[in-house]
Amino acid sequence: MTKQIPRILHDAREICLDTLIVFSLLFSLAGCSEERRITTHSDQALVAYNIGVSQWQRFYYTEAKRAFDEAIRLDSAFAMAWVRRAALDDAMQNRDQARSDIDHAMIFLPRITPFEQMFIRLQSYRLSFSNVQAEGLADSMVRLYPGEKEVHLIRGNLYDLNKNFDESIRSYKRSISVDTSYALAVMSLGYAYSTIGEQEKAVAQMERYIRLAPDAADPRASFADILLRVGRYDEALDQYRQSLVLKPDYWYSVIQIGAIYMLKGRLKEAEEQFHKGMAALPASDQLKATHLALDGNLNLLRGQYREAVQEYEAALHLDPANDEAAYGLVNAFRKQKEFKRAHEMLVGIQKELERRNMATSQYMLRYSLIKAKLLLDEGEQERARALCDSALEFSTSISRGPVFQLIAEICVREQQYEEAFDACEEALRVNPNHPDALFTLAKAYYGTGDDAMTGEIRGRLLAFWKEADADFQMLRDLQQLQSRRRTPSPTSTTTVFIATAEN
Repeated sequence: MTKQIPRILHDAREICLDTLIVFSLLFSLAGCSEERRITTHSDQALVAYNIGVSQWQRFYYTEAKRAFDEAIRLDSAFAMAWVRRAALDDAMQNRDQARSDIDHAMIFLPRITPFEQMFIRLQSYRLSFSNVQAEGLADSMVRLYPGEKEVHLIRGNLYDLNKNFDESIRSYKRSISVDTSYALAVMSLGYAYSTIGEQEKAVAQMERYIRLAPDAADPRASFADILLRVGRYDEALDQYRQSLVLKPDYWYSVIQIGAIYMLKGRLKEAEEQFHKGMAALPASDQLKATHLALDGNLNLLRGQYREAVQEYEAALHLDPANDEAAYGLVNAFRKQKEFKRAHEMLVGIQKELERRNMATSQYMLRYSLIKAKLLLDEGEQERARALCDSALEFSTSISRGPVFQLIAEICVREQQYEEAFDACEEALRVNPNHPDALFTLAKAYYGTGDDAMTGEIRGRLLAFWKEADADFQMLRDLQQLQSRRRTPSPTSTTTVFIATAEN
């Protein structure tokens, strides 16, 4: 499991809860068993390579790149150094460079060990989205190298991609049984437990991860991720900040703090965090594109849709495959009621998902949600609801909250308030503090004429957004909720359970 340059958000205002299941599958092969399988003519190159692996394990990408570059400088035929750099470039969305790196590694296949050959071919399959071939090769590696902890980790990652979490958990446990101190497998097991809704087990694994690597920044950040998923925002912020005590320029924690600030409406501070986090990573056009897309997200939250469109289009000019910009552009177009252009963008996104062999994967969740929102804005409630039902097939227990929140929005639009309350209850089941779902709940109570419950939920949101910027659009929308005149519907007898707010 890698930390990827964001995709932080499902939408301009929804924290992406499932993006930690990622594309790059190569992890460290450190230790004596690896050195016997590493082919290089330079002892100095091997030293640099091992430093790179150590930094990669910690997700310190700038330091890892520097070390792998040095290993390649010392031995240009060092196949494993090339494949490590390919994994690093892929994690930073520098896909063209990753493909070039893997092509260099493939040149040296005839002169390296069988293990290295399989390892490099596996990454080549992943970079070309040949998932079936990757799974078959990973199964072969499991049979041939059952004592290699990394092989089980890789297989677990592939199971994650297909939402086969029972098998991924078994693979991570096998990896840990080979080496009980293997921190990356413990981390991956924690995320897998969280994804299936086993939050206590997830917390236990992340606490174990911290004990295994107490001086590294990522264990604290990974623990924060688990807290973030369940709406414990202030506790998550504290853990991200603690990770920065260990490494002040740890890019992932800096960016994740920005994501929480964005959720809280603290958009200027979020922008500062994003800029700081991006500056800590190796520069590339793909990184610039993601930075522009995040700036577009912030403008979308400000209601500055034209500015957002300009930033998303500039991002796609630099990187046509940047999905954050593509989805952002759909949202900006629908906010401006340019529905035709929004649908055209979705056609392109669907083709790209098909090209990557993801049209039946969990990555269709985001596509389905945004298309359903577009249909709802067009007044196509029935079609939007049907698409939500389809989206549930691509979701997990940790990621289905936004689907139920959108179902609730559709029900509110149709004044079906009892169904809206039921959907809100499901939307808040994992994260009882998510502001989007709470806002929808407030609108449902408002529609029924229940001023007391509307005021209670509105108060929680105002407390959550107490430090929000004045131009934060959702805060302005919430303020209008109280001032609008309405024709009350028959008061509902339904009360949705609301957990005590932490903020």
